[in-house]
Amino acid sequence: MRQILVFLLALMIIAGCSVKESFNLKGHVEDAPGEQLFLYRMDLDAEVLLDSTVIKSNGTFKFKQPRLSEPSFLKLSLTPSKFITLLADSTETIEISTNKDSFASGYSVRNSIGSKHIQLLNQNIIALRKQVDSLMTLYNSLPDEEKAGKLEPISNEIIRHIDKYKAGVGSFVMDNPRSFASYYALLLTLSDESMVMNVLDKQDQVYFSTIATSLNLLYPESQRVRQLYDIVLSAKTEQRRAQILDFINNSEGSPSPEISAPDLSGANIALSSLRGKVVLLSFSASWDQASVNENKKLLPTYSRYSSKGFEVYQVCLERSRVLWENSLIQQGIPWISVSELQYTNSYAARIYNVQKIPANYLLDREGNIVGKDLFGSLLEEKLKEIL
Repeated sequence: MRQILVFLLALMIIAGCSVKESFNLKGHVEDAPGEQLFLYRMDLDAEVLLDSTVIKSNGTFKFKQPRLSEPSFLKLSLTPSKFITLLADSTETIEISTNKDSFASGYSVRNSIGSKHIQLLNQNIIALRKQVDSLMTLYNSLPDEEKAGKLEPISNEIIRHIDKYKAGVGSFVMDNPRSFASYYALLLTLSDESMVMNVLDKQDQVYFSTIATSLNLLYPESQRVRQLYDIVLSAKTEQRRAQILDFINNSEGSPSPEISAPDLSGANIALSSLRGKVVLLSFSASWDQASVNENKKLLPTYSRYSSKGFEVYQVCLERSRVLWENSLIQQGIPWISVSELQYTNSYAARIYNVQKIPANYLLDREGNIVGKDLFGSLLEEKLKEIL
């Protein structure tokens, strides 16, 4: 008797382990006996067919897959236009009940909180799309003479619907910071494929950053997490660039952004180390003939004013230290020359929004920008004014 009990216990353990090592999807589809169902994994770059099955005469179906290594987006498809998006996790056994005619819109889901969230999020975005599309249709149907008067109220109504939707997404995201459903919510689009949540928006960016950080702690190797991180980083880079561009375009009288780069000896020289002098921040390159020509014109100017507190801090957009050094020797450059050896990917050039070379900024003794792209006589006149 004891041996039988041990044997039965072993079978139960094996059976339990077997269940835990697989993901299962089953359910019932009314009015679709003999129809084929397809199960896809929705990767970032493609949909991967995992399996297919035929719906039985009693409407039931079942899929069994290996254990999922991380929460995964799956698509249960009856036809290309009739499919259900699921967010499956690990060893869930998800149950779906639906019918052929309203396969994607009238289904119910059990045993998967992630999939329930996806269903709710899809319902909300579909409702928003209908509201926005209806208002756009209304506007486009108006006679031309009425459109001007209706543009503002219709636009305000669209904004009202979008703001309400975004507030709901924000609440959902903050309530579910560790769920890939929040990732899904952030990337949903309107009918024209434009994203509702805007990563460049200050408040929306908080949601993007929160989910990227939270999911990265749990799934650091996930491609979707990396994608979200890249979206946030790209947005912040773009915002920073826009701020710098705005700063540069309205720069006169403003403090110059700090940069630091190595000279030929490898010593880093900070632009701020020249405070107390009038500094020409120059962007140049040995491979650019216009830059070489400008340096020739700058040499006599430097000779006349260097003793009065004038200095040149030249950022060279170089790839080769040897070619850079040879160029400095051949040109007889006496001023400060630095280079990150990053060619046109120079950080300093990006900070100052340099679009072409040669380019320059003139800084006063306090480091404020007092001139931009001053060459030849224009530079001489400005130096006479401030030295």
